[in-house]
Amino acid sequence: MPLDAVEVENMTSASSEGAGSNQDGPGGTPAKTEQDILKKLLYDEGDFLTRLEDTVRRAGRFLGLEKGGRVVLTDDAKRLRIRDQIRVLLAGRYFAWKLGLVATDKMNYREIAVELNKQPYGISPELTALVRDGDLVRDDDGLVAMPFHRIDGTLRELEQSKTFAVAEGEADLEPVRRNGTRRPARQRSDPIVQSMLEKSVDLSEYSWVTSLKKAQDKGLAALLIANEKYGVNEMTCRQMEALLRRKFPVEATQAAIRMAFLNIKSQYIDSASRGKELVYTLLPMGREYILGVASQVRPQGGRDDSDADGMT
Repeated sequence: MPLDAVEVENMTSASSEGAGSNQDGPGGTPAKTEQDILKKLLYDEGDFLTRLEDTVRRAGRFLGLEKGGRVVLTDDAKRLRIRDQIRVLLAGRYFAWKLGLVATDKMNYREIAVELNKQPYGISPELTALVRDGDLVRDDDGLVAMPFHRIDGTLRELEQSKTFAVAEGEADLEPVRRNGTRRPARQRSDPIVQSMLEKSVDLSEYSWVTSLKKAQDKGLAALLIANEKYGVNEMTCRQMEALLRRKFPVEATQAAIRMAFLNIKSQYIDSASRGKELVYTLLPMGREYILGVASQVRPQGGRDDSDADGMT
């Protein structure tokens, strides 16, 4: 039966007034509004700080910051590949910048090479690869930095890696037994150091070495002794450490010597790349300097034979 005009108008009005009211189905108002969805983009400071705290805790395994803003890599970080050491360094640089310790989070390849004690020509291609992979960003001046959003992922990646690459000049990591314990690692023999240690040489005139305090002076002393007593003209920091530890009761780590040599005057030592390590040569001004230090710490009388035993 056809509807008259009044009935049609009433039905249309009722439908339009009640359409979609409190409905969550086809033709109704959605349960989630546009505003509800967009609110997810609102900055949550509490959540950010929690995640930042986790990131900083994670970073502590690989780096530390000096008051001057210098990034110091931990032993775990030093076991990483050069590529990963660069990432850790620049992550630390970002934190130093945020703390106001340095003026910028950016570095050039020469600065990175100095901080990692590597040759600049070995750093540049690694930076190119890291920029290409999106781990770092490079500006028009060639300076690189690590964006904050890449730091946590990088640290997680390094933290979860099953093994660390062997650091240059260090012994292999201890192999793991099936029961989870570690077997003592087999130390690699250094033929130069071994030859020096096997020689019976009177080192009593160098008893002043035990009075040295600075790592740079200990390293220079090792170079002096190696040259004058063993005819060895160049040494790595690892070899210096071995000589000082075995021939004198001197605490001198290769890391400390390496760090000290980064800031030493270029007139004192010369360096060159030999395979994966840097070797250092004592220059005339360096010899003059360390002999001057020796004259200040040497016991009265110039020569002290009291420590001669055990120094041969």
